[in-house]
Amino acid sequence: MLPCTDTEAAKLAKRYAPRILFDRHEPFFPDRMGVTVFTQSGQSPSCRHVVHLKDDAEFAIEYAIWWDWDIQHLYELEHIWVYVSDAGEICRVEASAHGSLRQMVTSGGGLPVVDGQVCLYSEPGKHAFFANESEITERRPGLTANCGALAGKMDILVQTQFAEALGFLKPYDHWLARRYMVSKAFEPSFVFDNGFDLAGVKICSWPALQRYIPARLASVTEELRANHTGLKAVFLDSGDTLIDEGSEVKFNDLVLDAQLIPGTEELMRGLKERGVLVALVADGLVDSFDRVHGRLGLTKYFHARSISEAVGGEKPLRTMFDTAAEMLGLRPEDYGDVIMVGNNLSRDIAGANALGLRTAFIPWAPRRRKTPENALEQPDYIIETPDQLLAVLDTYS
Repeated sequence: MLPCTDTEAAKLAKRYAPRILFDRHEPFFPDRMGVTVFTQSGQSPSCRHVVHLKDDAEFAIEYAIWWDWDIQHLYELEHIWVYVSDAGEICRVEASAHGSLRQMVTSGGGLPVVDGQVCLYSEPGKHAFFANESEITERRPGLTANCGALAGKMDILVQTQFAEALGFLKPYDHWLARRYMVSKAFEPSFVFDNGFDLAGVKICSWPALQRYIPARLASVTEELRANHTGLKAVFLDSGDTLIDEGSEVKFNDLVLDAQLIPGTEELMRGLKERGVLVALVADGLVDSFDRVHGRLGLTKYFHARSISEAVGGEKPLRTMFDTAAEMLGLRPEDYGDVIMVGNNLSRDIAGANALGLRTAFIPWAPRRRKTPENALEQPDYIIETPDQLLAVLDTYS
């Protein structure tokens, strides 16, 4: 293999760079390529594919093509392999489609080469490569759904080779990415007249692209953070906020069973439908919440849990709120766009207000006082049942 930094390898990569036909409405285009030139058969450095030169090819060029975005997940890496004979002619083409390798052959049995240049079609929004337009258009319903109703459904893609380097990603980063992709949802035209010559993309070696990817993702997620305004998360207490403490069945301090407050199911479903990040911020034993929330079907709705037993202190301790924020990937400067919902003025409301969170008080149960004793206990919102929070969120600014 010749490294792409070699002058001749870079010239070969540009000379044989494919042309891609994108959908007329495509919002995302390649940003750069990591190129490897093979002069003998060998394992690809960037994916699981093995390059076989066979008898027809003198060398092969691997194009690892990078997009910042796929319509369903942040970042995309697809591949094209161009095999060249000793006469300098393109003799074989392979390309990737969602991780699988396919030979690129036209419906007439020939190579997808137009005027000496490889020419392939790219799926709308998803970017897998095909030699024939019909291979894409025959899957029109599924692709239309992927680019529309299903946009942003797969978070940030974290492949094994980048897992350690991308360890900084948190639920808030994934949430921001989903929101951005939803904003880019589109209806494909299935007219592939949007030509894109890969010769015009920045070319580097695969090792250079491999180093670039984590740094680029960090940069993109920071841009998303800087550009987002509005609600970032909801923190929820449990007892007499979601769960009726009067219905609890206990063994010593361990809660074995309890009933939901009316409106809790509607709240949790509504938060999920709105794509809101949700953290539990509650005092008690971890096992109590595992048992009761698990039985009542609440556990699946939480992206993070800050529980006093695990944290080592109870509300209004700052650490309770900071732990939830850190688990989600929020920072102190985000607190003004987080709403804490609770039934205890001194613990939930005062604790959150002291940190600059917004607060919603639910005076549902008779077990707690309902009148603030100082400014820190004054909530931003008062809701009578859990599901009334949804109306607050829908008017949030």
